[in-house]
Amino acid sequence: MLKRLVPLIIIISFVIGCKNNSKIEYTYFGGKIIHPKDSIVILTGNNGFRDTLELCSDNTFMGRFRDFRSGLYYFRHGVEHQYAYIKAKDSLIFRLNTWEFDESLVFSGKNAENNNLLIEAFLQSEEDERIISKEGMASTMSFINTTDHLLNLKKEKLEDYKTSHINASKEFLDVYEIALTFPIYSELEKYTINNCTRFKSDTIKEKLLKHRNGIQLRRDSLLFYAPYYTYVMQKMYSEAMLKGYTDESEEFVIDILNRINEEVSDEEIKNRILYRTIAYNFMKRKRENNYQKAFFNYFKYSSDIEHKKEIQRLINDVKYVDRKEQLPDFLMEAPTGNWVSVKEVVKRKNSIVFFNNAEYFSDYSVSKRFNFLQKRFPDVNFMLIQQNKGNSDMYVKGIDIKYQYKLIEESKAHNFLTSEFPRLMIVDKKGVVLNDFSSIFAFDIESQIQELLKK
Repeated sequence: MLKRLVPLIIIISFVIGCKNNSKIEYTYFGGKIIHPKDSIVILTGNNGFRDTLELCSDNTFMGRFRDFRSGLYYFRHGVEHQYAYIKAKDSLIFRLNTWEFDESLVFSGKNAENNNLLIEAFLQSEEDERIISKEGMASTMSFINTTDHLLNLKKEKLEDYKTSHINASKEFLDVYEIALTFPIYSELEKYTINNCTRFKSDTIKEKLLKHRNGIQLRRDSLLFYAPYYTYVMQKMYSEAMLKGYTDESEEFVIDILNRINEEVSDEEIKNRILYRTIAYNFMKRKRENNYQKAFFNYFKYSSDIEHKKEIQRLINDVKYVDRKEQLPDFLMEAPTGNWVSVKEVVKRKNSIVFFNNAEYFSDYSVSKRFNFLQKRFPDVNFMLIQQNKGNSDMYVKGIDIKYQYKLIEESKAHNFLTSEFPRLMIVDKKGVVLNDFSSIFAFDIESQIQELLKK
């Protein structure tokens, strides 16, 4: 339910002034957003809680909740998100500037200290990642020594907090420990993934993965928290790689699906992760992988009917356009506002036609990859088409607008984009489709473009 509430300062005054006069104690969560990207903030919990809070004219918002359950929550504005640990009867306020979403985020009010610690841990993890990446280019022992040193610093910080906050809840301490240490554990798993084929002894692997002995997993309620989820998935990936599978193979994806089915108990959470895994890996797959066995396992393990329908639509979309056939013509809106035919844009040009959906990839990741490929292959005609209607008025930041188009509602392209998954097509100078469904992030996309240039 949308809530249009009075400006933030009035609400805060109300909370302070009326708290002692009311028998009902509410929980308040609000804030102020500088340069808002949307008119709402969505607050979500792992307990099924979800509420949509509408910004007032001064870009403030405030939610008031009765019978609120303490815990970690997820709030989203536009395409950005962060987390807040909210205790029942708290009055938690934040302020942020969307131009520097994470860096500008500051909490105030009751329980603000804990939330500022979580955002501080997040920002520090980004700096740690840069340090660790540099060490990853050196020897394995240098990498291990660096991660050990960083982990010791994190554990000292956690112990200092426990000493000065003897009444801190176990739930928050668990979240704080994950925020501090799990990003480094993920880097250790990632290093194992990238280097497992060159390890000459089990001793090295044991030193890299010794952290596994001291951590508690199978906490389904935390799988929506990025540091925890990232580690769980990285661990699954490294275990599959240590079996000898490559992340480009269908066998690798099948192994991950099997592990999710075995290790995640909560049915709703399991369904979401299964869906995300099959969709993400399918979009990155090599051209020759049809994922028939992987899809079979997905349909066997998932109980979410809507997700299954979406994956079936994806399969149908792939079948709609065949390789070695002419690209179906459709209309789209050019940056000038005119409707143009895709066949006119790709006419007599080797082309990459990328149908984007902002719900799957950030502008930063898309623009970085698009610009890289465009710079590497200057003789190829690159075009990005915004396909999903919810973002039809938006362009991808960081990509020259002259390469961007929008699908109009009447476009026949919607016939093969029923799932709205991002989709990349490779089209030669004759308008023939060489690859009907790939991704800008596909493992073999560069080799496919090189083949295109030989035509």
